[in-house]
Amino acid sequence: MRIESIEEKLRYREPMIVTEIKVWQNGYIFPICPRCDCTMERDYQSFCDRCGQKLKWKGFSRAKVRRT
Repeated sequence: MRIESIEEKLRYREPMIVTEIKVWQNGYIFPICPRCDCTMERDYQSFCDRCGQKLKWKGFSRAKVRRT
């Protein structure tokens, strides 16, 4: 089990592409972390401020929109 936890920790170092944004009814737009599915406060952060996932922003302008 210890090996799995080490492998899981190393996956955070591999960047994941941000592919979704959330648009609130008031017009605010926030990117969504691909790992923890939480909204992030800023675009183009290097890491998710909640789970620590390394992020990649390639193609962010074509991100899928989630409306609330």
